[in-house]
Amino acid sequence: MENTTQEKQKTCQRCGECCIRGGPAIHEADAALILNGSIPLNQLYTIRPGERAYDNVNGGLFQVTTDIIKIKSREGSQACVFYDDANNACRIYEKRPMECRLQACWDNDALQQAYTGDRLSRKEILVNSQWLRELIDAHEERCHFEFIYPLVESREAGDMSAAAELTEIVNYDAHFRDIAVSKGQVPADLLDFLLGRPLAEILQKQFGIKINRT
Repeated sequence: MENTTQEKQKTCQRCGECCIRGGPAIHEADAALILNGSIPLNQLYTIRPGERAYDNVNGGLFQVTTDIIKIKSREGSQACVFYDDANNACRIYEKRPMECRLQACWDNDALQQAYTGDRLSRKEILVNSQWLRELIDAHEERCHFEFIYPLVESREAGDMSAAAELTEIVNYDAHFRDIAVSKGQVPADLLDFLLGRPLAEILQKQFGIKINRT
């Protein structure tokens, strides 16, 4: 009986717990899955450099230094978009990314060692699309988080000029996305991958700041 219990602790019980906590990050080892379309770009989003993110392995918030590209969650849920509730299964199990292959709730050592290493960036994925790489650069020039967080802090300290400038950047971000779709013919469902999540959404979730778009 004791051996059976130990064995259960070393095998996946298909509880779905790891899948309902959110999608994995993408690493260089997953490049082929992106390039061959097993994981479509419209199912990814980017946590941009400078943005604050939750560390799924070690816990707590940290400031991102490079792109972290992740599989999206389902709308209204934290569950990975590829999670099949009815069967407690992954819909791309045979082509799941590295973090999912390393996931073992009874022993996180392998995942912890690989978690921060060799992450794929947007530009590495878009190596054959110069204009999309230039689009990313143009957006970062105005919307990089190194500009945003100091403004947030100044706004919270009562600086109205910082509040106005922050509003301007958020509106610029929204307008940039509209133009990318209407003039650049970028599919709207690729924007979260190309430009990260909208600044208005991030500021509201992380700081409770609601900015009216103009």
